[in-house]
Amino acid sequence: MLPTLSRRTLLQALLATTGAAVLPFSSRALAGSAASWHNWSGNQSAAPKQLHYPSKASELSQLLVNSTGTVRPFGGSHSFSPIVPTEDTLISLEAFNGLRDQDDNGNLTFGAGTRLGAASAQAWQAGYSFRNEPDINLQSLAGAIATGTHGTGITLPCLSGQVAGLQLMRPDGEEVTLTAADGDAFLAACCGLGALGVITAVTLRADPAYRLREHTWTLPLDEAIDFVNANRHRYRNIEFFAFPLGRTAIIKTMELTDSAEEALEQDDSNDLLEKVCELSLRAPWLTSTLQKLVTLFVSDEERQGPAHRIYANRRTVRFNEMEYTVPADDGLDCLREVCERIRDQDINVFFPIEYRYTAADDTLLSMFSERAGASISVHQYYKQDYQPLFDAVEPIFQRFAGRPHWGKLHSLDATRLRSLYPRFDDFLALRREFDPEGRMLNPYLRRVLGIETGGRQ
Repeated sequence: MLPTLSRRTLLQALLATTGAAVLPFSSRALAGSAASWHNWSGNQSAAPKQLHYPSKASELSQLLVNSTGTVRPFGGSHSFSPIVPTEDTLISLEAFNGLRDQDDNGNLTFGAGTRLGAASAQAWQAGYSFRNEPDINLQSLAGAIATGTHGTGITLPCLSGQVAGLQLMRPDGEEVTLTAADGDAFLAACCGLGALGVITAVTLRADPAYRLREHTWTLPLDEAIDFVNANRHRYRNIEFFAFPLGRTAIIKTMELTDSAEEALEQDDSNDLLEKVCELSLRAPWLTSTLQKLVTLFVSDEERQGPAHRIYANRRTVRFNEMEYTVPADDGLDCLREVCERIRDQDINVFFPIEYRYTAADDTLLSMFSERAGASISVHQYYKQDYQPLFDAVEPIFQRFAGRPHWGKLHSLDATRLRSLYPRFDDFLALRREFDPEGRMLNPYLRRVLGIETGGRQ
């Protein structure tokens, strides 16, 4: 199969391994019926007693007032951690969507359930671009900022750091507006894990519309690490995808361009990628060979166009993911150790490791709170047991003072997380103020925030 692949086709297939299109949740089960929910990869599910799809703030307020037990909102269902599931009440933000307002300073207000791809396209039509975006763009805005979702660029913030204002519905049904003038309450809500209430609208700071030129090519893994180390400050956006077993890497950079020329075409090779993953699953002894073939079939390519079109890639091949963010200056050393561990233990994983940079912000709980970070993401094909891979590399992340992505798999509890976040206890105090009865807390949030069931909230 592999010798027949075109260089362009394999490139798109390999880039597709680092993310996944968040498919809209299609069930429209009515509250009180046999409701069910599952996330995109299928590793998280729930059978709540109530599943609601409110279409306006007044309906949401009544739902919160009248519901009992735990309430959890969900958007694109792309989190791999158990941040959403509850046996009680799930609330979809799907109907809270679209551009609602804009001002002359580039502040754009969207319904919180708006998918990032739709929001960035609407921003472009209004003459703006978001300062940075991830390469998966079908998450809801509320879910993306709640978990610290990010793109790459050492001077560029995560989505939580681009928030100018929020509309937040407290568990008691009261809707409040939060901006920077509200101090720590705003900074907590910008990456609030859905623990303060339900976000109904998000205002993002945007830049005048800009265009990007993307350059993608391959190098041997050691050379790629050296290149990124030497050039991380040179490019607006830089990331790379490391194949530890094949000792190869794909590098991707983006720079601003004034050219009006568009070269946006991408081959859709997700079906091909699925076949390669299946082959690796059934014949693990071929995985290192498949990874080595990357440099034979991936060509040096460029494309350019509107920023939101360049950031995004179509993802359909499912996986499960662990991501930790370590101090930016320690990132490449940490990556080297992760690659060595995978090789030493001969762990069968075809998906590459994704490596990105993000600027520090002043939110209380984003992975970049008061510290610029290097994010290292490991993925395992959804049909494979991810535990051997994640168990092998997580101790390395922890030794480098890594902070886990809130929407991705990890094993840390509140004791360890408190040591990683200078303002952890400030967040807890604000959470108690917004939700004194702990209505928004499911078992995952109780574990990571250190709140016992039935204890002091």
